Amino acid sequence: MIEESDNPDVLRQEIRRMLAQIEDRDLLLFLLWTMRRISKNQPLPQLDEIKPLRDAFVRVSTAIRERRKAESTDLDLVMKWIGSDIANLARPLARTVKFYREQAGQTRLKLSKRCKFSLRTILAIERGQVKDLTLPRLQRLADGLGVNVGEFMDKIAEYEREDNEEQ
Repeated sequence: MIEESDNPDVLRQEIRRMLAQIEDRDLLLFLLWTMRRISKNQPLPQLDEIKPLRDAFVRVSTAIRERRKAESTDLDLVMKWIGSDIANLARPLARTVKFYREQAGQTRLKLSKRCKFSLRTILAIERGQVKDLTLPRLQRLADGLGVNVGEFMDKIAEYEREDNEEQ
C-alpha cells in the first residue's frame, strides 16, 4: 500500500513512477495537457467528455505523427479544448520556428515556399503574432522545416517551460 503524502517531492516521484508505466506517447501528451490545465486552474472537460476527448486527442496526435489527415470531428473536439491554449504558445512557437529555420540555413522566403504559407504568415509566426495555428498547419510547418512533428512539438514545449520559468 502506498503511503499518502502531501509532500510535493513524494507526489512528484509517485507521478513519475505512474507515467513511466505508460508507453503510449500520444496518451502521455494528453496527460501532460491535462496536468497543465490542472496546474493553471483552467477548466477541464465534463466527465462524460473526457474519454471522447482523450480518444480524439490520441487519434489526432497519431495522425500528425504518421503524416495522415485527422478526422474533422476529432480535430473539432480537440480544438474546442486546446484552442485556448494556443495563444500561450505564440512565443515558444516563434522561437521554435526560428531555431529550426536557422539550423537548416533557410531564409524565411524559402520556408514560406516549402510549407506553402505566405511570407507574411512566416514573419507573423516568428514575431509571436500567430495565435490560431491549427494542427494540420503545424504539421505543414514542421514538414517545411524538415523536422519530425513530434520533435517540433517537443521543442515548443521546451521553450514554453523556459518561458514559464522566467516569469
